[in-house]
Amino acid sequence: MSGRVSIVIQARMGSSRLPGKVMKPIGGRPVIDHVIERAKRAERADEIWLACPQGESDAELAAHVEQLGIPVVRGDEEDVLSRFVAVAERTNSDTFVRITADCPMTDPSVIDAAIARYVESGSDYVSNGIERSFPDGLDVEVFSRDALLRADQEARHPFLRAHVTPYIHGRLKDKYPWGNFKVAQLVNPVEFSHLRWTLDEPADLAFLQQLIPALPEGYGWMDAVAYLTAHPDLMKINADIATNEGTARDMKMHEPTTDGDEQRTAFDRSNRLFERASDVIPLASQTFSKSYQQWAKGVTPLFIDHGLGCHVWDVDGNRFVDHVLGLLPVVLGHCDPDVDEAIARQLRKGFCFPLASPLEAELAELLVHTIPCAEMVRYGKNGSDATTGAVRLARAYTGRDRIVVCGYHGWHDWYIGTTTRDAGVPAATKALTSGVTFNDLNAVEDMFRDHGDDIAAVIVEPTSKEPAAPGFLEGLRATTEKHGAVLIFDEIVTGFRVSLGGAQAVSGVTPDLACFGKAMANGMPISAVVGRRDIMKGMEDIFFSATFGGETLSLAAAIATIQKLKREDVPKRLGRRGQILIDRLNTVLANAGLADIAIFGGESWWPRLSLTPSGLDPAVLTTLLRQEFVAHGLLIGASLNLSLSHDDDAVTEDTTKRAAAAVAVVADALNSGDPASFVRGARVQPTFAVR
Repeated sequence: MSGRVSIVIQARMGSSRLPGKVMKPIGGRPVIDHVIERAKRAERADEIWLACPQGESDAELAAHVEQLGIPVVRGDEEDVLSRFVAVAERTNSDTFVRITADCPMTDPSVIDAAIARYVESGSDYVSNGIERSFPDGLDVEVFSRDALLRADQEARHPFLRAHVTPYIHGRLKDKYPWGNFKVAQLVNPVEFSHLRWTLDEPADLAFLQQLIPALPEGYGWMDAVAYLTAHPDLMKINADIATNEGTARDMKMHEPTTDGDEQRTAFDRSNRLFERASDVIPLASQTFSKSYQQWAKGVTPLFIDHGLGCHVWDVDGNRFVDHVLGLLPVVLGHCDPDVDEAIARQLRKGFCFPLASPLEAELAELLVHTIPCAEMVRYGKNGSDATTGAVRLARAYTGRDRIVVCGYHGWHDWYIGTTTRDAGVPAATKALTSGVTFNDLNAVEDMFRDHGDDIAAVIVEPTSKEPAAPGFLEGLRATTEKHGAVLIFDEIVTGFRVSLGGAQAVSGVTPDLACFGKAMANGMPISAVVGRRDIMKGMEDIFFSATFGGETLSLAAAIATIQKLKREDVPKRLGRRGQILIDRLNTVLANAGLADIAIFGGESWWPRLSLTPSGLDPAVLTTLLRQEFVAHGLLIGASLNLSLSHDDDAVTEDTTKRAAAAVAVVADALNSGDPASFVRGARVQPTFAVR
């Protein structure tokens, strides 16, 4: 069943080869009038829409068509797919027919035949243009609402956005992502694909201006065939123009290439965008760890266009298995449908209100029931918000100033002053924070022996590049209790990944306060300070306040994410998949002879790549690995970050195969005697070091 059927005419005035072509006159009427009049005669269609760009040059077209009684949707000139979705949002049609305004001889009988073929085949998509047998200019595509909306969600490559249906029909699936829909064709029993009746060039206009007025009123396309058979010289006017020249040009512009197992990718757009962004954005990124400094600039992507599941596509259309995941926030996968639906549902209600939202209490209750130390909750937008709020709260609670840190805790002065990125931090602030090495309980006890009466809190990542040694967290708990200091677990990374309740739920050591973020909302910006009621009540006195602290899209996303993490037992699945990858990738490294200098280790929920490049510049080895991982379709940094969308044998096999090919190239470089000569881009730079 096709249900209600909408014809959508795709049009624009900005043609480079024939500007304003859809308003050019044929037989005393604009081209668009011919298209609309003929589309109206299709008996199986219920309504007609025009989808055109929103630029000034298209205002005349839109006004003209509206005067004809045809509704108009206007949108992004390059993102034509979004215009079709805008039509779908304004109508309850189940089926859509795409025709273009540069086909003034569009035939109603062909439209009806395509719709009939769509119904009887039970397909998601039907076209008469996949294997062309009709004249060029009678093109018709029929597709379902579901296919359209799914394409809008999943198709992010610029070519797929500009041409609407390639993601659905998959004819170019060797070059671009494809949605794997059921596709059928409408084929004419007699071949007429040599005839050109479309309008792209001045010669096409001259041809159509002679042909159409010569045809009878209400003509069918076979009437035109008969006339041209009797007047063959007419076809010489535009015989030299190539078919689908514009589409071919776009394909050439966007086409990724492959060379054997290696994904030889171009990063032209990425590099141009870097130059543009660098002019207005320091570092050309908002995050050091997402900037060009972490990649082999020139031969790796610098900007991502979109993601889906465990894959991302860069702005040049290259696809990668994503093992970075936005630096760990994406725990379910990009565009998780349950989280996205929760966001969309809340978006329709609003997201920034004059008073608190009920979602604040709903999420807080969920966290209290999930995290051992949580009795009360306050929200921030990122990890630094949460850790800084916790530190200020501890200082207020104890009346002390000194902080002991153990791990990475964000960009604010109290912590970053302990690192080499301390520019702009006052010396007096630096003096109030001291760092200790993870698992060195003696260093902590020495710190309390020297400064015990001044220490407000110890803040620690409860598991790091290595697991907590037996007795370390227990020792921190006992020492802080003995000296009246606050114990803070920074679970920004570990929260919802080690377990739903964080590392504290696994270790059995309950801190006074804890900080959560990253995986809390599958990438939406939210963090939380949670902890003992008597300490948390101090939030009513210290100033921890933000306009967007209760922003409801992130709250809704967090609720949906945590519920799904529980429902799907995600932490356990991440650990299981991580161990499989550790074993397989270490075998890959060993087979390549690299086991002595590179190994995946750490806990299985977060495999980390450890490098010991004896006699070799560490930056060279790091750059070679990231460069070759990218060349083989993998985004892997210092760790192998995992999401629920990676929990599939096929993904694991794909990652292993790609990694093996990449590592083989790195091994050749190391065996060459001059590995630095194999570096094709800029060398990776460290973000900072702890003093």
